[in-house]
Amino acid sequence: MPVTINGTSGLVTATTFSGSSLSGIDTGKILQVVQTTKTDTQSIQSQTFTDISGMSVTITPTSASSKILVMFSISVTTSSYGMINLVRGSTDIFKGNSAGSRVNCTVAAITQNSYECETYSHTFLDSPNTTSATTYKLQAATPHQASYTIMFNRATTDTDYNYVPRPVSSITVMEVAA
Repeated sequence: MPVTINGTSGLVTATTFSGSSLSGIDTGKILQVVQTTKTDTQSIQSQTFTDISGMSVTITPTSASSKILVMFSISVTTSSYGMINLVRGSTDIFKGNSAGSRVNCTVAAITQNSYECETYSHTFLDSPNTTSATTYKLQAATPHQASYTIMFNRATTDTDYNYVPRPVSSITVMEVAA
């Protein structure tokens, strides 16, 4: 890789550059990336948090000191109040503080229009401290009432019209050298 250093201006230019050939950098490198996308629809009616099908991804860290950057984008609609949690294995890892009877969660969703679909995105840097296969997933619930429904990648009214959305959701994890 030819590199030119201009001693007068301090300008450094490279004609080619590749992250794979970096050396001398021990932290901050992205070591691996795993992603899954959900293109189908799903409805959940449950007062307890339930796995959202297709919204889990497994990564095996190469070092116990690695961090895992978790990013997700989820398209949601509700018949009323719905909530989503980010989970590592069976442990909630990214949610608000508990207070009284209020439910701590990662995402709180409520849609007002039957043709509306909201997209929620979050990023979280996790420290799983393991070299074992680790699964990150999203779970959903309607804690207020069992008859409420939370839906994914569709509107509440899913009529076959050209103004009714069918969006996509995804979850991506990256191992970052610590």
